[in-house]
Amino acid sequence: MTVARIDRETLFRQVWDVPLHEVAKSLRMTAGGAAKLCDRLQVPRPNRNYWRLSAAERCEARPPYLPSLQSPTAPGSEAVPANGLAGRRRLPIEARRAQMLGIAGRICLAEGIDEVSLNRVAREAGISEAQAHNCFARRIDMLSALARREIDEYERSRRGVVLRGRDRNTQIVMSTVNYLSEAGRRGALLQTLLLDPEVREIMREEFERTRISVSKPIVQAMASSYGMSEEEAFGSNWIVTAISLRAGSLVSAGRLTTENAIRLCLPMVMGSIRSHAKSHPRSRDA
Repeated sequence: MTVARIDRETLFRQVWDVPLHEVAKSLRMTAGGAAKLCDRLQVPRPNRNYWRLSAAERCEARPPYLPSLQSPTAPGSEAVPANGLAGRRRLPIEARRAQMLGIAGRICLAEGIDEVSLNRVAREAGISEAQAHNCFARRIDMLSALARREIDEYERSRRGVVLRGRDRNTQIVMSTVNYLSEAGRRGALLQTLLLDPEVREIMREEFERTRISVSKPIVQAMASSYGMSEEEAFGSNWIVTAISLRAGSLVSAGRLTTENAIRLCLPMVMGSIRSHAKSHPRSRDA
């Protein structure tokens, strides 16, 4: 079966018979592409929780029939959202973009990244798909903007905390605690977004820029304070960072509480700092 030959009834049956990624495979599409096809054809599809139900529960939750096609929204007009309120007023484009990112983030967390499409977000925002495309040309543009927003929030939070630290050790402790706390608050969304290979590739360069800007002053301070070579300082910083990143990913995935992550991470981070101080005692006398 191909996309060109598929009809709404067939697609409707398939998406309720098997998970979306299997339907996508039969269509030679990605799961995101199959989700977008369903939205374009106005074919309702189950969310991920549906496949955790028993066969009897799935049978009860399944729609009895395929709804009729609704007329598309007239160009330039705004669709009326489900709650009848969200899209009835015009918003500046930046405010509309922020609204769309908020909706996309909610869908991503509740149902998974494959469920996010411009059509779905436009519908929930109460605007036409054409208006959604004025904000984001493609689905991937919206997803990468959402990932960028999350990274910016992490960095803004980190800078605010570091500026309050009186010395390098205090800054490292505060930065570690803040990162793990942020991972608990918002890490699940960023982790979900980065499961998408295209999002991950787009964000790779930005991650590298952030890593360099954050690590450079730390490496310089370690080399100056402890008399370490640049290679030693860089390696030490990356090892400690890797510990925090791994703990943060466990927190984001719900496999470790923020409190336990902090309790386990801080001794390792501080142990590393104390080890450098003992290995290079000249640093305090310089």
